[in-house]
Amino acid sequence: AAGAPEDRAWRLALIFPAVFLLIIAALLFTYAKDSPRGNYKDLVAAGVKQKVTATKSAKEGFADPATWVLFLQYACCFGVELTVNNTMTSYFVNKFGLGLVTAGTIAMCFGLMNIFARACGGMLSDYLESQYKMKGRLVAQGVCLFFEGIMLMIFSRMNTVPSAVVMLICFSIFVQSSEGTTYAIVPYVVPDATGAVSGVVGAGGNCGAVIWGLIFLLSGMDASDCYLTIGIIVLCSSLLTPFIWIKGPHNGIFCNPRMTLEVK
Repeated sequence: AAGAPEDRAWRLALIFPAVFLLIIAALLFTYAKDSPRGNYKDLVAAGVKQKVTATKSAKEGFADPATWVLFLQYACCFGVELTVNNTMTSYFVNKFGLGLVTAGTIAMCFGLMNIFARACGGMLSDYLESQYKMKGRLVAQGVCLFFEGIMLMIFSRMNTVPSAVVMLICFSIFVQSSEGTTYAIVPYVVPDATGAVSGVVGAGGNCGAVIWGLIFLLSGMDASDCYLTIGIIVLCSSLLTPFIWIKGPHNGIFCNPRMTLEVK
């Protein structure tokens, strides 16, 4: 898009991500598995999984309480990420008096952590699961959300650009790691209705973004206090993690009243 007229440059810039997304979609369709246990078609053929209708899948996924706890927690990570993407450039312009380009470049650092941070959350969850079973995944979820809230609260109190940038990056790592730990839990909630659970949890991110945006719009607080408020809410959401009780052979952080059979 370099050298193109301004009214066309942003349109041309979208060609690269569009092509990249098509390549990723093809790779996922070809090589990715449907679940940790394998592809659904193979599992049904082997008698490991029953084929269910879309209606039954949606009903089971929507009815499980763990789905809605993860919905709330995803609102507190991906929803927060969307809100920060929308507000961070103007925050650095208004609070620190930076130019639009400089502020935009700093805000871009927040998104760049996506290159590795979300995957790190998933890998942390996998590692702790190998050591402590489902309890390990839940601990990873709670810890990442807790420190996401702490980092956002500290960021909101920073009054110099260097300190704000450092805390923004630290916050970004935890917010995106929380997204990874959330979706590391999703396939276990209702294995026969993973699509429904995934859809509900994903919608939590969009709902969260709307709610956090309304805090900026309607609360009357300045942006720093809005970030502080959201950070406190995120921290509180981490305290819900011990109440993620997944039905089946899975342990919990302290207990799991819905656990059946031996601990997996």
